[in-house]
Amino acid sequence: MTRKAYSSDRTPPPAGTYSVAIQAQGLIFLSGQTPRDVHNVRHGDKPFAEQARMALDNLQAAAEAAGSSLRDAVKVNVFLKNPADAKEFDAIYAGYVGDPPPARTLTQSNFAGFDIEVDAILLARQA
Repeated sequence: MTRKAYSSDRTPPPAGTYSVAIQAQGLIFLSGQTPRDVHNVRHGDKPFAEQARMALDNLQAAAEAAGSSLRDAVKVNVFLKNPADAKEFDAIYAGYVGDPPPARTLTQSNFAGFDIEVDAILLARQA
C-alpha cells in the first residue's frame, strides 16, 4: 500500500507528529483542525461561529492540498466543547460539505482554550 502525505501553507503547521493530510487506498484522511491560524496561534477567544469557520477553512485547505474538497467527504468527526453549539455548527457546516452530506459524528470533548476540532475522510478524486 502506498501512502502520500500532503501539506499546505494555508493550514496551521502540525502541532505534533502527524500529516495534515494523507492519501491511501483511494481515501484522503484529514487530521483534526482547530481554530488556529497559519502562524500556529489558536483563536479560542473568538465567538463559536468564528472558531467553527476557522477550523472548517483549515480543513478545506488541507483537502485542497490533496487535490480534493470537503464536498468529497464521506465521514466527518466533529468535537465540540459545548454540545449546545451543534445547531450553530450545523448551519455553518452545511455550506462546506454540500449535498448529500457525509456521515458525521458529533462528540463532546473537554477542550481547554478552544471550542471545536473537526477531521474528515474524503474520497480521492480520480486523475
